[in-house]
Amino acid sequence: MRANQFILVEPLLPNPQRQIEIAQISQLIHEHDLSREQRAVLHYRRGALYDALGLSTLARIDFNQVLEYRPGMADAYNYIGIHATQAGDFEMAFEAFDSVLELDGEHPYVLLNRGIAAYYAGQYELAQVDLADFHYQAQDDAYRVLWLFFADLQIDPERAYALLVERQEGLGDRWERNLVRLFTEEISPQQLMASTLEGVEDQLGLIERLAEAYFYLGKYQRMQGENDEAANYFKLALATNLYEFIEHRYAYLELDAIRYPG
Repeated sequence: MRANQFILVEPLLPNPQRQIEIAQISQLIHEHDLSREQRAVLHYRRGALYDALGLSTLARIDFNQVLEYRPGMADAYNYIGIHATQAGDFEMAFEAFDSVLELDGEHPYVLLNRGIAAYYAGQYELAQVDLADFHYQAQDDAYRVLWLFFADLQIDPERAYALLVERQEGLGDRWERNLVRLFTEEISPQQLMASTLEGVEDQLGLIERLAEAYFYLGKYQRMQGENDEAANYFKLALATNLYEFIEHRYAYLELDAIRYPG
């Protein structure tokens, strides 16, 4: 890997405020007589905090606890589905996301999450349907364009690239359009990395951009057959510690696909 192709930043440190809030919630749960609804809310909040800190096992325990107190909480099922996808348990993921849709057909991210689960499960036609519906809801969103492209690519590569060029016309001039321009060959990997520094306001903003750039560069390099280079980029995405970003969540699955092809 050439030095001008990547930028290194310090990993994001655990947020102390989130850790303090976890301690406060734990104290409330253990020391107070709470209603079932109150316990559901607190377990959900603590689960979300654990998730943001990368403590996925503790997060899953809390989200399952939520459903004991409030079986109809769609957001808890959504998190359970995401964690199941990350663990490669796609059957559980589909069950969880189907529950989300039954409980809240307008949930803002369930189509993305179920589409990604289908993509990594190798069910590309199902992924294409969900990701197309998700893209339709906000056609100026570069991330929606890219995930639909990844599903399209597994079904009809030539048409996938043609549609990518077409859909790019509906995007605004935000930085993330450069991610799409990488796959349309309008910019090089080096140019994408250089663009992460343009107009960035603080260190957190740079880390967030780099997490995304690293992940999609990894996808790009895999498509070029450069698996060693792709693996390096996925590892760099993981090194940002942005656990809530889908680019961090699914970098492990990409690495597994490289290590254990087929």
